[in-house]
Amino acid sequence: MSHNKVAFAAAAVAAAALFVLCPPAAAQEAGTLAADDVVSLLVRLGVNDAAARDWDGSLEVAGGELLGLRDWRPRPASEVEGNTWKVASYQGPNFTPRAMHDTQTVGPVEYHRSPGLVVDVRGNGGTRLMFATANGEFEVRLADASVGRRLRFLGGDVTVERVPGVERLTSDDYQNDFATILGSDGDEVWAAWLGYRDNANEVLARRFDGKGWGEVQTLTEQPGDHFLVKMGRDGEGRPWVVYSAQVDGNWDLYARVLDGESWSPAERLTEAPQPDVFHNLATDAEGNLWLVWQGFREGAADIFARRYDGERWSEAEQVSSSPANDWEPVIVADSKGGVYVGWDSYGAGNYDVLVRRWAGGEWGEEMPVASTAKYEAHLSLAVDGQDRVWAAWNESGVNWGKDTGWVLNREGTRLYEWRTMNVAVHDGWEWRSPAADINEALPEELEGYNDFPVLFPDADGRVWLHFRHRTTRQADILSESPAHRASWEVWSTTLQGDRWLRPQHVPMTRFRQDARWGLAADGDGNVWASWPTDNRDYSGFLFEHADVYAAKLPRLMTKVVPPKLVALVVDEVPAYVIHENEAEDLERIRNYEIESEGKTYRIYRGDTHRHTEISMDGNNDGSLIQTYRYAMDVASLDYLLTSEHNFLGGPDIEYINWLLQQTVDLFSVSGRFQPFYGYERSISFPDGHRNILFAERGKPTLPVTEAERTHEEGAARLYEYLKEHDGIAISHTSASSMGTDWRDNDPEVEPLVEIYQGDRVSNEYEGAPRAARTGNLRSAPGGFRPEGYVWNAWAKGYKLGVQAASDHLSTHISYAATIAEEFTREGMLDAMKKRHSYGATDNIILDYRLRTGGREYLQGDILTADGDFRLSVRVIGTTPIRQIDIIRDQTFLYNRQNLEADVSLEFADADVEPGEHLYYVRVIQVDGNMAWSSPIWVTVE
Repeated sequence: MSHNKVAFAAAAVAAAALFVLCPPAAAQEAGTLAADDVVSLLVRLGVNDAAARDWDGSLEVAGGELLGLRDWRPRPASEVEGNTWKVASYQGPNFTPRAMHDTQTVGPVEYHRSPGLVVDVRGNGGTRLMFATANGEFEVRLADASVGRRLRFLGGDVTVERVPGVERLTSDDYQNDFATILGSDGDEVWAAWLGYRDNANEVLARRFDGKGWGEVQTLTEQPGDHFLVKMGRDGEGRPWVVYSAQVDGNWDLYARVLDGESWSPAERLTEAPQPDVFHNLATDAEGNLWLVWQGFREGAADIFARRYDGERWSEAEQVSSSPANDWEPVIVADSKGGVYVGWDSYGAGNYDVLVRRWAGGEWGEEMPVASTAKYEAHLSLAVDGQDRVWAAWNESGVNWGKDTGWVLNREGTRLYEWRTMNVAVHDGWEWRSPAADINEALPEELEGYNDFPVLFPDADGRVWLHFRHRTTRQADILSESPAHRASWEVWSTTLQGDRWLRPQHVPMTRFRQDARWGLAADGDGNVWASWPTDNRDYSGFLFEHADVYAAKLPRLMTKVVPPKLVALVVDEVPAYVIHENEAEDLERIRNYEIESEGKTYRIYRGDTHRHTEISMDGNNDGSLIQTYRYAMDVASLDYLLTSEHNFLGGPDIEYINWLLQQTVDLFSVSGRFQPFYGYERSISFPDGHRNILFAERGKPTLPVTEAERTHEEGAARLYEYLKEHDGIAISHTSASSMGTDWRDNDPEVEPLVEIYQGDRVSNEYEGAPRAARTGNLRSAPGGFRPEGYVWNAWAKGYKLGVQAASDHLSTHISYAATIAEEFTREGMLDAMKKRHSYGATDNIILDYRLRTGGREYLQGDILTADGDFRLSVRVIGTTPIRQIDIIRDQTFLYNRQNLEADVSLEFADADVEPGEHLYYVRVIQVDGNMAWSSPIWVTVE
C-alpha cells in the first residue's frame, strides 16, 4: 500500500473515532446556513486528472462544527455519508458522430470530469478543516476561504472556494418551481414559489425572520392554474404577492397583500380577454409599488404598467409601442423617484432590447439598448449606487430561427446554435460598455452557452452578473446535433475595474435551461437568492424532483474597484434577408379562402413536431418559452405542438406533462395562435416514433411498455388510448431508424404522416427530391429504412394524409398546412382527422380538389366516382414554379414545368382502371422549396 493510502486509512479511522457530525444541511432547521458564523465551501477533487482516479476520503473539523457534507454533482456511484465520501474523477462520455456529420476521421478526444463536495461549517477564522483523501491530505483554514479566492492543494489537483450556504425550502409533497424572493429594510426575507400536486398548483411561501425560515404558507386561496409568482413591498413595507392565474379560460394577474397578520382576498389586476403574463415588481423611491407585465391585446403582446400609491392602483398604461410582440418586461427604480422598464421586441423583424424611463409623472422615449440584426433578448436591469442603469442580455446570430435544416445551404441561426451575453451601462447621457468583454473573460469551462443573465447590486455598490451555464453530458457534442442530456447551473461575477472577477458558483442550481429565480437584499445589505432545481445528477442529467432552494450570498470583502467603462462600440452586423417577400407571402396564405360545398376553409400553418429543453435530447433546441417565441414571431405559425419525448425526464412525469400543457394555455391567443397539447411517443423501427396530439388539456401520457419496446406488441394499445382520449398519432421520419415498416395503422386515430422533416429528409419514396438513397449513409441522417417510405404505406391501402414538421434544430422550412373551417384546436384537429392537410417547406398555397357528379372534394377525402372526375389544382408559390406533378398510386401521371408563381390547372385521367386509386400533387419551386398534397382516394366503378 502506498504512503498516501496508508495515511488516508489512518486518517479515516481517526476521524471515525473523534468526529461528531451535526445533522446534514437538508435536515438542519431551515436558516442555519444563513448564520454569520457559517461558511460553505466547494471542494473540487481531481481537477487535473488525466485518468479516472478514486478520491475517497474523510473530513475532520477543528475549532468548529461540520453542519453538512453534500455531493456537488452527484452520480449513482458516489456516496456521501456523515464525514466520509466515496467519489472519483471519471472519463466523460464522448459524442459518436453519425454518418451525416461532416467530421474529421480522428478518434474522440478523451476528457475527464472531477467530483466535488459542498461543505457547510460553523466556525471562525481559526477553524481548520482537515481532509484525508486516497491521494493525500490537506488542511483548509476558514480564514483563508474568502469570496473570489480559489485555494489549491495537492499540487493543484484540489481546489477550494467559498460558495453560498444553500438550503432546501421545500418538501417532497410538491413539485416546486418558479421561485422568487423579497427582501426588506430589516431582517425579514420572503421566498415564494409555485408548488404542484394533484393536477393543480398553488403559491407557497416561507418567511425568514432573521434567525430561521418559518413554516410553509399557502398564499393562493385554493389550488388552481397559476403561473409565475413575484413579490414586492409597498410604501408601508407590506409584502405583496402577484401571480398569473387562469380563471374561466383567461390568464389574468391577481394580487394579495399581507395586512398585519393575514393576507387580503385576491384582487384582480387585469381584465383583458387575452393572456396577461410575465410580470415583475419594483418599488420606487417614493414608495409606489410598480407592476409591469406582458399582455396580449388583439393578438399581439405589449408591455403594460400600473403602480400602487398606498391607496389604489393606477390605470394600466401601455409602455411599448411596437405592433409586433414585446416580451418579458423587467423594472428597476433609481434614487430620484424614477423607474426604468425594459423588454425585448420583435418590432424590427428580430429581437432588440429597449428601455423606457418614467419620471415626474410621464414616460420618456423608448431607448434602444441593443438593436442590431442579431438576436438580442432576455433583458435584466439594475441600478448602481451612482444611479447608473446596467443592462445585460443574451445574444445569438442574425436571422435567428429563419431557414435552417438538413439538405439546405443553411442561412439562418438555429434557436440554440450559440449564446453569449452582453452588458451596457447608461451613465445618464449615453450607453457605455465594460472595458472587458464578459464572454472573453470567462474561463474555458464556462465558455459558450451562458443564458438568462440577471443583474443585482450589492451593498457596496457593485453590480453582479449572474448567469446560467450549460454543461452537456457529452462535452464534445456537435452544435448541429441534438444534444442528449445537459444541466444548467448558476455562476456569478462582477466588474472590478477593467476585469471581471473569476465567476463564483452557486451550488445545487442544476435545472433546465430556463429557470425563473430571484435576488433580493435585506436591511443589513445581504443579498439573498432563491431558485428551483430538479436535482438532475451528473450521470443521467434528467429531471428527478423539483425543489426550491435559498441562500444568503457571501460578501466580497475586497476593496471596491470602480468599474471601468468605455464608449459603447456597436459592431456592424452584416444583415441579409432570406425571404424578401415573407410578409406578403404570409398575408396571402392567411387571407386565402377555399369555398367548397357550402363551407369556407382557411389554411392554418403549424408544426406538430418540435423539441425543447424538456426533451432529453433537446438541449441544443432552446428553451420552452423561446420555442413559442420562434413559433409566434419568427415563423408566424398559427399552431404548434412541443412534442417532447415521453420518457427520460419527459411528460411521463406527471408534473412535466402538466407544465407543458399549462404552457399551451399560456400562449393560446384567440384569433392568432392556437397550440396543441401532446408529446412524442418514441419506439424504434419497425414500430416507429409517433407524435401524439390532443385538442383538450388534461390527457395523460401512455408510457411505452417493455413489450412494445421489444416489438412483441404493436400499436393496438396506443390506438385504443387515442380513441378513449380523442387524440391522433402522426408517424414521423417513417423511412428511418425511428420509423416503421407500416405493420400497423388505424385510420380513425392515425390519419397523417410526416412526409418531410426539416431536420432530416423526405420520406416520400427512395430517390425523391430531398430523400435518402441506398448506399449513401450521409443522405440518411436518421438511418435508412426504405420499408418506411410513405409510398409503401399508400400501397398497403393506408389512408394517410401528409404534413411537414421540424423535430430538432431545423427551423422555418417545415410547415404542416391544415385546411380547417374553424381556427380552434377542435376545428383543426377535426380537419387533421379528415386529412385536410398538406406539407410544405415555404408558405406555398396548395389548393387541390376533385370534382365529380356535381360534388367537390378536398385533398384527403375518400370517395366513389361512378363517372368522370377532374382534378383541380391551384398553386400560389413564393417563387416561380419549376414543376408540378400529379401522381396516381406510384405512377407520375402528369407534369407541368417552368411556370409562374400562380398556377391553376385541371386534369382528367382518361386511362384509369376500375378500383381504388389515390391521386396527389407535388410542387417544386425554382428555389427548391416544395409542397406535397394529401392524396384524394377515388374508387372508380
